[in-house]
Amino acid sequence: MANKEGNFWINKKGETVHQNNVPASDKLKDSLVEDLIQSAGAVSETIFSFRQTSMQRVEEYFQKLLEEYKIDAKERSKKGNISLENYSGTAKVEISVADRIAFDEKLQIAKAKLDECLHELTKHSPAAIKTLITKAFDVDKKGDVSPKKILQLKTYDIDHPKWIEAMKIIDDATEIVSSKSYIRFYTRKSIEDAWNIVPLNIAGA
Repeated sequence: MANKEGNFWINKKGETVHQNNVPASDKLKDSLVEDLIQSAGAVSETIFSFRQTSMQRVEEYFQKLLEEYKIDAKERSKKGNISLENYSGTAKVEISVADRIAFDEKLQIAKAKLDECLHELTKHSPAAIKTLITKAFDVDKKGDVSPKKILQLKTYDIDHPKWIEAMKIIDDATEIVSSKSYIRFYTRKSIEDAWNIVPLNIAGA
């Protein structure tokens, strides 16, 4: 990137290099990258604006439904997903809400309770269950456990009292730290066809 005067360029080491010493290919590459980044920024702003407008229009439509059916908007849960189709069933807009889950210190209590449970069932508990529990409490590079793996434990039909107690502690340890809404668009030629997502990549914009 050149300085304001354009006579000198700043390299990756933070050094100033006279323009005459900057290879033409580097100047061409620099110009290409800068132009594309500016264009990407503009597109990103357009996508963000479109996402906000689309979400607002869906919300306005839903508010009209609430009024039509005489439902107090204050009583409405914001957690529900929304799916809207056109009259012919060939276009669809979906809004989904995803919660980001974390666990507080009680998760370690749940782990201790599960260890007690396995200890009592040592001779009878399948090795697969032991492995499942061990992997469920593994942490990633950030030191966090996987909510998906932890909550998967609750799907197992185990009636041992300490297992049941551990699942209750997991419920108590679970916290929803944030929620995010996603909007996606789909089309298809006819109702017999599968849905095809419109590739706007705006779900996380």
